[in-house]
Amino acid sequence: MREGAGAPNLVADVGGTNCRLALADAGGVRADTVQRFRNDNYDSFADLARGYIADQPMIASAAVAIAGPVGKGEGRLTNRNWHFDAVELERELSLPRVHLLNDLEALGHAICVLPDASLTHLSGTPTPDEPQALVVGLGTGFNVALTHRPSGVVFSAEMGHARLPHSVEAIVADAIGQTDVFDTVEHLLAGKGLAKLHAGRTGHACAPEEVQTAEGGPETLAIVARALGALVREMAYLYLPEGGIYFNGSLARTLLSGDTRALALAPLLDETGFGGRMAGIPTYLLNDDASALQGCARFLTVGTQ
Repeated sequence: MREGAGAPNLVADVGGTNCRLALADAGGVRADTVQRFRNDNYDSFADLARGYIADQPMIASAAVAIAGPVGKGEGRLTNRNWHFDAVELERELSLPRVHLLNDLEALGHAICVLPDASLTHLSGTPTPDEPQALVVGLGTGFNVALTHRPSGVVFSAEMGHARLPHSVEAIVADAIGQTDVFDTVEHLLAGKGLAKLHAGRTGHACAPEEVQTAEGGPETLAIVARALGALVREMAYLYLPEGGIYFNGSLARTLLSGDTRALALAPLLDETGFGGRMAGIPTYLLNDDASALQGCARFLTVGTQ
């Protein structure tokens, strides 16, 4: 395959369990090309992608979003032993250019182009003239990305590896009497953290997706929702995302779609500092699982210029 005028781009969203691939052009992701693959069926991302593009006569470039740290053209999945090297992928896939992004960085690009149907408005007043917005991902892991919407610049981060704020530690201490088992944000506010907290307070182990219906599960979810709310209040001051806070991921949907939504949003909505500016920050829930693909497509048209 070679670079050529009018050729589509390859976009990919690689998680620890599944991977989505699609073709994109100047109009965005081609919906009829989106395919989902289970990572266990492949030895590497290159093996997976090679099969997807085998029938394509030409690919212009590729943008690959990874659920893990990315830097200097290399990345690694947090929850799978897959290593990514942009130069090696260019050779293995016979592509002229491959770009690697953190998955939250891709979502930071996506929120500038996502249709309203892909979002659920949770609170606050939408403010399209405010430049800064924050994406918060809670799923298998935890991370954030700050977006400057007018310029298309997205600042990547690895907040999941940061220490828990004191306000969050206090909530955990009240629940289980100790906090040292959750020494980073991701250790608590991700799927495994939810399951670990539930086991710590009930003595019963279960998978993260089973907590909601387990005995004592609603109480565990309420505690995690309160912890998320305390963290969101801190992030509002850290990042001033008055253009919006956008939540994504399976745990985010669980905590922000039911009875625990009020607990998770209360610290932000009740915040009176800065003349009530924090309480007015709009919050949203991302509903489209293919949002990161849209972000990769936007990156290829804006972020690479």
